[in-house]
Amino acid sequence: MTLEILDWHDGGLLAKPVFDKLNALVAAGVPEEKILGVTINTDEESDTDLWCPKYDIPFEITGNVVVVHTHKTRKAPPQFAAAFVTADTRADLNGVVKHTLEVSKVSFAPIDAAVEATGMESGGMSPIGLPDGWPLLVDQHILSIPKLYLGSGVRPSKLVVDGSIFADIPGVRFVSALGKPRG
Repeated sequence: MTLEILDWHDGGLLAKPVFDKLNALVAAGVPEEKILGVTINTDEESDTDLWCPKYDIPFEITGNVVVVHTHKTRKAPPQFAAAFVTADTRADLNGVVKHTLEVSKVSFAPIDAAVEATGMESGGMSPIGLPDGWPLLVDQHILSIPKLYLGSGVRPSKLVVDGSIFADIPGVRFVSALGKPRG
């Protein structure tokens, strides 16, 4: 099946935090050509493992974000962070993420807490539009993907960007080998 890439400007296919962040990036001088558009899919197809094969999109150019809780010490209250990797890998939470963020513990954030904190839907989370101040780790090789499919903040669509846009997002930390190959 062929995916049509649609204009993103009306915001109807994006979560509000994602739409607002894209507009803020453009207003700050990020070339608008780095935002290629959005695609439509059914809610049931939003899962990457279903979506990629259906639309013949390689896992290597599709991104997944993982929202986590980090703890500076075992008893410290959790802090949110996120890791963004391509779908042919899994974020190395207890190795690279833990070491890079210099924390003692990393765990998946509870879904309800992540949804409330981000204003995005579970299964459609985007690394673009996360709350200010959250650490966002991005696998270094994503910068070189010219057509990258990722969450739009809602389940029934995907945002399509040039991976180099992550160099324009304040606070992003690029990490080599952030993801481990899926097994």
